[in-house]
Amino acid sequence: MKPLMSNAKQGDLFYIPAMNKEGKSGFVIGRYIELIPTNVGHLIEVFAKFYTERPESLAEVDKNQRLFRPIMCSLRFAEIPRWKILFGDPGYDKSQSDYDSIAIAFDTKLWIGGKSRSATKDELREFEDSTCWRMHHIVFRVNAHLAGIFGPNDRYDYHRVPKGQRVDDPAAKEEVIALAEAMDARFKSWEEEEKASKPRKRPVAQS
Repeated sequence: MKPLMSNAKQGDLFYIPAMNKEGKSGFVIGRYIELIPTNVGHLIEVFAKFYTERPESLAEVDKNQRLFRPIMCSLRFAEIPRWKILFGDPGYDKSQSDYDSIAIAFDTKLWIGGKSRSATKDELREFEDSTCWRMHHIVFRVNAHLAGIFGPNDRYDYHRVPKGQRVDDPAAKEEVIALAEAMDARFKSWEEEEKASKPRKRPVAQS
């Protein structure tokens, strides 16, 4: 498994540490879409299915429903271990992400399907804002959606999140870091198990 870095390819599928409503640790899967021009941020989408075991193939990844609308992120992992790419997808096309309908609200403009246009403040409120998410903050958001605090088309609203689950709560941050470290260790373990299960190549006999 390759680490998720700024050179990710369109369609790459990666894990995001998560905790479900029942408090069980696991992960959801995100997909890399593109780097938005002028380096505003990396555009990703996050799918709704919660996993406790690693999918064995690309075909096992459930991409039918998003957990929330596509967002921009930094891909800088300062606080938590770098996530891993589970699968590449050479057949990916941005239309599979309904790219033409992806909309992000900037100060006075609406970016939609790769193009910008002017928009009113009332119109902009209907769309995902232009926050470039820090990577550990994405875990907070994933957990809030899995807990049912937000629906799939809701913006993240800090004030709707219980105080003990907010991004600026020191104990909550420690829990997210511990979750990310635990999932990193679990994926490393799965990777070692996979390597150990592969038959060793026999040495070529010398004539």
